[in-house]
Amino acid sequence: MKIRFWIATTAVTTIMASSAIAADVVFVEPSPAPITASERMLILEAEILGGYTWRGDDAITSSEDDGFGMIGGGVLAAIPMGESFLLQFELDGENAFSDDGDDNYGGIVEGGGHIAWTNQNYLFGAFGGLGAVETDGEANFAFGGLEARMNFTNASLAVQGGYLAGSSEDEEVLDNAYFVRGIAQYFANDGRTKFQGDLAYISGEQDTNQTTPDELDVIAWGLEVEHAPSFQVGGGTFSVFGAYEGHRMVEDNDDTIVDHTVMAGLRFRFGASTPKDRAYNTAPDLPGFGRIVGATPAID
Repeated sequence: MKIRFWIATTAVTTIMASSAIAADVVFVEPSPAPITASERMLILEAEILGGYTWRGDDAITSSEDDGFGMIGGGVLAAIPMGESFLLQFELDGENAFSDDGDDNYGGIVEGGGHIAWTNQNYLFGAFGGLGAVETDGEANFAFGGLEARMNFTNASLAVQGGYLAGSSEDEEVLDNAYFVRGIAQYFANDGRTKFQGDLAYISGEQDTNQTTPDELDVIAWGLEVEHAPSFQVGGGTFSVFGAYEGHRMVEDNDDTIVDHTVMAGLRFRFGASTPKDRAYNTAPDLPGFGRIVGATPAID
């Protein structure tokens, strides 16, 4: 319940702040060129989203939800350190409107940061974070790794890899896991429209309190489209986005869960005029492990 209260409070605060600046709308010309090193500045972003998850395959029982809605939000701060280094912080929360039954996913709070060297063509850095998941009891997880990105004229490619550790009272969540994630982005309309796809593989364990833990393999994928109209709101930019995320997890006894999630939402940002500027002057977003960690108890 604490997670749900925190997320609800964050969402209401975001809505109220957005409403307060909505009257101050200024149209601006497109800025096709990315921000140069000498022009880098603090980037702040807030988002609010809603969506729905469909859950299925042979590990789902009659007491477990096979579909639920959710609402969430997040904030990001990217702080340039001189012309070559970047410090970035992220915090996200989500509340799922699922039943309170055994092994059902209830929501997440997760956050972390990056430190990176970057220029207009490349980024190399490290990242890490922590999270709490409301599921069969409360689960916690921590992760860290390395990342790199290459920028092209209207596209970027990024890779992240690292380690994740999870814990809960009954040790049913993903633990002792290694992961790799690839991210591709393409930008159109002078950088105002972003198309993104990502693919990740996670190999870990579940039921680590057993003499021989169960092996758990996860493949996760996602697609997103974001568009920023040519106007400012309260001195910042406004964009809308739609996204699809899925994952398939298989335990070593061949029990399987597949989740499909669709989402739509709004983003407000200061310091970057387009999604392209935002992408080229921030680190790749943290991997979203919360829903995956929250789904693992249902496979047992």
